[in-house]
Amino acid sequence: AIGMSARYSVREGILDRSIGDELLVHRFDTDEVFVLNHDAKLIFEALKQSQSVDDILHFVSSRVFGDACELNQAVITTLDQLVTEGIIIAES
Repeated sequence: AIGMSARYSVREGILDRSIGDELLVHRFDTDEVFVLNHDAKLIFEALKQSQSVDDILHFVSSRVFGDACELNQAVITTLDQLVTEGIIIAES
């Protein structure tokens, strides 16, 4: 699991384009294309503004209503998945 002090950045060679509620993400190094749903798009947008988990959680919670604990877990899970897919890099 990722600590709250972890920081993230978007990997080099990533191009993202908003299409409606979704975000199309292209990795040039592998030529893979990912489609992020609305929630993942929100997290990705937050990450482009600030790399700290606390700031990302604050950004998302200010735009999404719901249980804070569930929301935080969803954000952490999505960050883990974006790292696994090679879209972002953990700098903890």
